[in-house]
Amino acid sequence: MKGQAQDCLNAFEGRLLQGDLARPFQGVSINSRTISKGKLFICIKGERFDGHDFLADVIDKKVGGIILSNPDKLPDKPTRTGEEPFVIHVQDTLKALQDLAGFQRKRFPFQVVAVTGTNGKSTTKEMIASILETKFKTLKTQGNLNNHIGLPLTLLKREPSHEMGVLELGMSAAGEIKKLAEIAQPDIGVITNISEGHLVQLKSLKDIQSAKGELFQALTKEGTAIVNADDPLVLELARSLRARTVTFGIDQPADVRASEIENKDNLGFQFKVSLFDKTLSVRLPYLGYCNIYNALAALATGYSLGIQEEAMTRGLENYQRMSQRNEQIRHKGIDLINDAYNANPRSMTEALKTLDDFKTQGRRIFVIGDMLELGDRSIAAHQNLGEEIAESKTNILVAVGKLAGLAAKSARTLAGEKIQILEFTDHQEAAEFLTQEAVSGDCVMFKGSRGAAMEKVLQIFIADKN
Repeated sequence: MKGQAQDCLNAFEGRLLQGDLARPFQGVSINSRTISKGKLFICIKGERFDGHDFLADVIDKKVGGIILSNPDKLPDKPTRTGEEPFVIHVQDTLKALQDLAGFQRKRFPFQVVAVTGTNGKSTTKEMIASILETKFKTLKTQGNLNNHIGLPLTLLKREPSHEMGVLELGMSAAGEIKKLAEIAQPDIGVITNISEGHLVQLKSLKDIQSAKGELFQALTKEGTAIVNADDPLVLELARSLRARTVTFGIDQPADVRASEIENKDNLGFQFKVSLFDKTLSVRLPYLGYCNIYNALAALATGYSLGIQEEAMTRGLENYQRMSQRNEQIRHKGIDLINDAYNANPRSMTEALKTLDDFKTQGRRIFVIGDMLELGDRSIAAHQNLGEEIAESKTNILVAVGKLAGLAAKSARTLAGEKIQILEFTDHQEAAEFLTQEAVSGDCVMFKGSRGAAMEKVLQIFIADKN
């Protein structure tokens, strides 16, 4: 964002403490370590940091402006050089950041696609962006900066040349999607799916449905809702919308529907897509049946924005898979599948399906960590996972962590000696076992919640195998 001090005061309530209203800035940051000359620094307070503590540093870097809530932290004024930043005092710097992002959202013609859901948000966001980039200059959420701070920072990177924005909306409690949607003002809303997750704040699946549904509720009658027809909870949300709906799916009738799905061994999927009155042939070179749904959501979005069929298939082919989402690595003849970015009951089921479908001459080894943020459902969810593992094609189960151990015990009760089951307390122990056990021809999949950091087992294993 390029602007002046006056733009800040137009965006939010504040008081100019020093500087000129015409003083310009270029770019917005909350990070004193990476901020550069001429940018606007907003002093955000976090659990472990306070931007006010770094004011001397950012002033030394000759920032263009500062937004703060505690003027007492402002260093004594140095000798005037003509490069002093403007300083604006506000009551709440986080709200100022969000209001400034909303102001920037309205400044130029711009369409926004907002994506949420329990699983597949980031992948779907990346697929949509890849499709839109075939026709439009597109701004997108980087990584998973999808919260009350990350989304405003993404919008503030918007330039006048951007024609489209693809924004990921994350949440852990009711009202958070609503707030993000108020800032983003989406023209198109995509809900990938709804299942168990974030059950610490949201106590039931119905609560999760309501919280995710805040995105659809934010759409105007001129907007479009992209609806998963195979997910009853998403479909129910779409029944009372004022916005136009476009459905996607595989099992149920849908506007955008996949059929003739072929699993191309370990090289992804080939399938046909009925896109209203058109038919496309799609090659998706990625593991994970769930990625077909992500691709369908992206195609439905692209169609709604007038992208031609050939450009959409090209966009999907150009999609760069995100790290730790069914990421394939071949090491010493062993197939490694890194799906360790995050986990919940639905995504664990999908991971098991991917491992079952993987063509391998050796054994299937499932390495799991705890599923977190499941609240009162935590014990039952891990026990259910164990039951699913017992019925799968898994040959060896490696469980790391107390909760994952519940899944191991459940699997052992049902599978008996059919599956070799091991429980470890830390990453190192699990990696050492794999180093001794895994041989060429085996397939090893790693899966767990972000807090379980199961990629550490993979990293130690590769280092040991070298």
